Amino acid sequence: MSAEIQSTITANELATLLIPMSGEQLVLPNVTVAEIIPYIEPQADNDKPDWYLGVFNWRNIDVPLVSFETINGESADNSQGKDRRIAVLNGLVDSQRLPFCGIVTRGVPRLMRIMPDEVSVDEGATTGLSELLRVLVSGEKAVIPNVDFIQQEVLSLL
Repeated sequence: MSAEIQSTITANELATLLIPMSGEQLVLPNVTVAEIIPYIEPQADNDKPDWYLGVFNWRNIDVPLVSFETINGESADNSQGKDRRIAVLNGLVDSQRLPFCGIVTRGVPRLMRIMPDEVSVDEGATTGLSELLRVLVSGEKAVIPNVDFIQQEVLSLL
C-alpha cells in the first residue's frame, strides 16, 4: 500500500474509546480523555446536585466527579463494584477554570479506530439531557455524550 493511500485511510479514521457505563457505553474521541484511572472516592459536597459526586485529587489537581447517568436524568447504579473507574476528561469549555472533569465508568474502556461508514444514528432512540446523539458503532449501541453541557453544568457550581 502506498504512503499516500495509507495517509488517506489514517486521516479518515477516528481513534475513540468505548467507555462502559451502567447500562450503556459512551463513545468519545480519545483526545477528549486525559486518562482512565482506578476509582477514587471523591470528597462529597452535600450542597450540590446529586449528579455532582464531589472532587478527587488527581496529579495534585482537585477534579470534579460527575455521575453521567444522574446528570442525564437517569437513575445511577451506585454499587461499590471493583469495576468502577474514572474517565478524566480534558476541559473543553473553560480550561482555565475547569482543566479536567471526571465521569464514573464501569469496566475497562476499549480503544477503537472507526471509519465514518462504521457509525450510524440509532434511529428512534431518544437522547437524554447530557447526550448529543445515540449511535451504532460497528453495530454496537453507544452514546455520544454532550461534554460541553456536562462541563458547563459543573462550571455553574464552581
